Parts: sequence; C-alpha cells; structure tokens
Amino acid sequence: MAQSGMSRMSARAKSRLYSNLEKYARSGMGMEKACSSLLKQPRLNSAERLVYEVILSGLSRGESIGTAMGGAAKVVTALEVEIVSASEEGGMLEKGFSHLAEYFRRADQTHRRIIRGLTYPLILVHVAIPVCTFVVAMVQQVSDAWGGDDGGRTFRAAFSEMGVAMLVAYLSIAILVVVAMLLHQSARRNGAVDAVLRRVPLIGTARRSVAMERFSQVFEIFLLAGKKMSDCFVGAGKASGSGLIYEASLSGEKIVAGGDLLASALYAAPAAFSNEFAHGMAAAEEVGALDIELDRWGRFYSEEAAAAMDQVGNWTPKLFYWGILIVVAWMVIRSGIAYKELIIRFLEDS
Repeated sequence: MAQSGMSRMSARAKSRLYSNLEKYARSGMGMEKACSSLLKQPRLNSAERLVYEVILSGLSRGESIGTAMGGAAKVVTALEVEIVSASEEGGMLEKGFSHLAEYFRRADQTHRRIIRGLTYPLILVHVAIPVCTFVVAMVQQVSDAWGGDDGGRTFRAAFSEMGVAMLVAYLSIAILVVVAMLLHQSARRNGAVDAVLRRVPLIGTARRSVAMERFSQVFEIFLLAGKKMSDCFVGAGKASGSGLIYEASLSGEKIVAGGDLLASALYAAPAAFSNEFAHGMAAAEEVGALDIELDRWGRFYSEEAAAAMDQVGNWTPKLFYWGILIVVAWMVIRSGIAYKELIIRFLEDS
C-alpha cells in the first residue's frame, strides 16, 4: 500500500488508536472484525486508517498482527511492532496494546506540559532581544553622531547581526533535536549509546523506567504463555527498547539455556538490572513466584516511569526559562553598558 505523503501520528492519536485496539482485544473480538468496525468510524485521519487497513490486509494473507503492522512503517515504529508481536505471541495482545496506549498518553501529557511551559519564555526572548538590540543600536548611533561619526549603518548592522545569531540558534536547536532522535533510535540496540543516554538528568531516569516496565510486562506475558525461560528473557529484552537490556538478554539467554538460574543472568548484567530487581527476581525464582514478582515490578516501574515523565515535563520549561533569563539579562547589561559609555562621552565633551 502506498504511503507517500503519509505523516506520522501524534502521541495523542497513537494513544487513542492503541486504546481502541485494546478494548476490542480484551473483549475477545477478532482483530479482523475490530479493524473493520473501526474503519467505519467517521473522521478518521489517514494515518489511523492506514494502520487498520494494513492489519486487515496482513490478516487476510495469514500474517500475525505484529507482522501486519510492520506494513505501516511510516506511522508505526519498529519498537511498537516488537511490543505488539511479543504480546501477541504470548497470548496477551490486550496487555501490549494497553502498555502502548498508556505510554503514548504519558508522552502526550509531557509534550503538552513542555509546550505550555515554553510559551512565555519564547515570547519573552522574541520581544526582549529585538528591543535590547534597538536600544543598544540607538545609543551607539547617538554616540557616533555626538562624536561627528557617520552612524547610519548602526541599526542595519545591529539587526543583521541579531538575525544571524537567532538563525544560528534555531539551526543549533534543530540539529540537537535530530541528533537526539538518532541517538534514541540507536540506543534501542546499542548498549553504549543507551548507557550514555541513561546518564542524562531526568531523561535517563525516564528511559530506564519505561524500558524496565516493558521488560517486566513482556517477560510476564511470555512466562504465563509457558515459554522457555531463555525465550522469555531474550523476547523481553528485545521489546524493552533499551540497548543495555537487549545486550544483557542476549548474553543472559546463553546463561539460562546452559542450565543456570535466571538470577545468574541478571546478576551478570549490573548495568542493565539493578540489585533490587535482581535480588527480588532471585528470591521469586527460588519459591516459584516469578509471575507475581514480574507483575509487581511492572507496576512499580510503571509508576516510576509516570513520575519521571512528569519531572521531564516540569523541569524542561524551567531550565529553558532560566537559559532565556540569562540571555535577556546579558542583553539588558549590554544596553546599560552602552548607555553608560554614552553618558561618559557626553561628560567628557562637556
């Protein structure tokens, strides 16, 4: 199916999409009937329609739901496909859809909180910089005129410099956003990149919590489906979206497949799994209560992820605001210095 011109879905739209699919999956209705029903709803955007259509098309060819969703690659990410595939394979499709709906709901709330928080500082900087530039240029022109110099180009030069500086700032921000997106994608399979991102204040905590939430939930799904422990481990690691956990699951799969306990594999990867998690899992494995322990950790990391994303939403605008205040303060000080120099020159010539 052609996807040319297809735009990506917003976090809010994805939360709604997966929430709808989760309702149908939980009710026991087949996905074919569910997607047919959803396609009949009015005011669907093109991206939502594409997802439902590729699922229907894939199911008609005998594909799994996860594989079918891969046909909407410009709308659905590889990580989403992996989570859906893992939950489908474990016989708990509704849990995968529920996780994705909740994840994108949090992402949408965080995004909106950041945008609301950035509104005032963005307006402030776009007003303060031109005003301060005008004041400095005016003072400089008066000073030049007082000394008999030609100050005709002062305003043009000042505003040209301001425009170039703001353009460079916009380009720098755009480059940072692109680099952040590339690092985020790379960190899904690269442990070194993931380790670096985990050290970023606020964002690192949110990434770790979300990854461990996925790992715990998918591991539980596979375990309840009766899969081998090694398959549970590598499947959960793949769906976690964390390079550290993914690499740990690959090495841990060999440890578990070799006859060692799951705890041994967890202890062998301290960078991926905390001591608390490893100790809890070791005790649960010994008493045969891994499913209960995984459910508990899944809920714990879900709450921690929600709190971490709230922190990101709260602090990002604050940090940006303080950066803007520093820029504005520098512009005000620059205006004051220019005015001071004008007064000194006036007094010397008097």
